[in-house]
Amino acid sequence: MISTDTIQHFTISIIVVNRAGALSRITGLFSKRGYNIDTLTVGPMAERPGYSRLILASSGDEATKAQIIKQLRKLVDVAEAKTI
Repeated sequence: MISTDTIQHFTISIIVVNRAGALSRITGLFSKRGYNIDTLTVGPMAERPGYSRLILASSGDEATKAQIIKQLRKLVDVAEAKTI
C-alpha cells in the first residue's frame, strides 16, 4: 500500500516518432499497469520533423515514476522519455 505522504505529482516529456498507434501504445502502457494520466498534451516538433512531443502529468511514488520512465523507454515509437 502506498502512503499518501510519498505520493508526488510529476511531469514527463516524451518524444515519439509520428506513427499510427504511437499514442495508443503509450496510453495503453498506463492503463495496463493501473497508472493514472492526469493531463496529456501532444504537438508536432518544428525542430524535428516526423516527431511529436507528449507532455504527460501523472502521480505516484518514486518507484512508480521510475517504472513508468523505464517502460516508456522500451516502446519502439519512443525516442526519448524524461521527467521535467
